[in-house]
Amino acid sequence: MEKRRGKGDLTLTFYSKDPDSHGADECETFYSTDQGSWIVQGRSHGPKVAVQLAGLADDETFVEISRRTADTFVRKYAKEHYGVDLG
Repeated sequence: MEKRRGKGDLTLTFYSKDPDSHGADECETFYSTDQGSWIVQGRSHGPKVAVQLAGLADDETFVEISRRTADTFVRKYAKEHYGVDLG
């Protein structure tokens, strides 16, 4: 897994991406961090969506990911952490 050091205090490791994407740029992607958290790369939406979110702090953001990307993440996570192959 590829590790990337950012300007912040987290080190990211590629985890999974949209299985239908081609190439490395502009695709929905999950990264694990060295702090036990996740970063999700995805398409952002504007203020009309942001105002619908409850309790979005000034230093928080949001991204939309597709069902297939989330499904890929869940399948990989279940297999890696619980030994369960969801098929």
